[in-house]
Formats: sequence, C-alpha cells, structure tokens
Amino acid sequence: MKQRMMRIIIAFSNFGHISASILLYLVALSILISAVWVIVKDIYVGYSIYTILDEVGLIIFSIAVIDVGKYLMLEEVMHVEKKSSQLKKFRKNLTRFSIIIVSALSLEGLVLTIEVAKQDITKILYPIGLLVSAVLYIIGIGIYHKFHSIEK
Repeated sequence: MKQRMMRIIIAFSNFGHISASILLYLVALSILISAVWVIVKDIYVGYSIYTILDEVGLIIFSIAVIDVGKYLMLEEVMHVEKKSSQLKKFRKNLTRFSIIIVSALSLEGLVLTIEVAKQDITKILYPIGLLVSAVLYIIGIGIYHKFHSIEK
C-alpha cells in the first residue's frame, strides 16, 4: 500500500513537472518570437538602440526560462544526473540560476545607465545601484563557492 501511494505521488509530481516544463517552453518561445519580431520590425521601420537592448534582454530572459524548463525535465522527471550528490547538484543549479539573475540585472543596469545618461543624469543612482547589486551578487556566489570548497 505504501509503495503504491509513493508511485501515485511520484506520478502526480512528474505530471506537474512535465506540465510546468511545457508551459515554460511555450512562454519562452512566445517571448523569443515576440522579441525577434520587434527587432526585425524596428530594423525596417527605424530602430532605437534602446529598443534593441530591451529585446536582447527579453531573449536572454527567454533562454533562462528554457533552461529552467530543461532542468525540470532532466533532473526532476528523467533523473539524468543521479550519479552526482545532492549538494553538488544544488551548487550547480544555484550557480546557473544566479548567472541568469546576474545577467538580467547587469543588462538592465547597463540599459538604464545609458538611457539615464542621455536624458537626466541626476537619476543615475538607480542604475548604478542595480549594477552594484549585480557585482555584489557575483561576489556573494564566489564567496559561497570558496567556503564550500574549503569544507571538502
């Protein structure tokens, strides 16, 4: 009875992960198509570098969403990396997710810095704060990895 209940729970969990992965892929694909459409349209109509940079940010975000969907399918449903330890998997996934966040923060900070510098330089503190937070995030992940490697 207990084994049967565990199989049912695992089946529901797998169904949820598969459904979430498919939805994430569809959302990422729609974001990607939309971003490419805007870039192509802007090239023909006349584009602004800010619009292109915004679309590049969306493309990076859609790749991050695809990566999360891939993780759900490979790790949670198919259990591809069973050989590695749980802690090693956690560190690897935390690093991947952190790189995605830092990329988004950095890109947004750069775009905002350029926009604010062209329009009103007195509002530069927010973009600089965003870039500083991205740098601090990278430093924090580096410290985490450094301390973790010392423990072994």
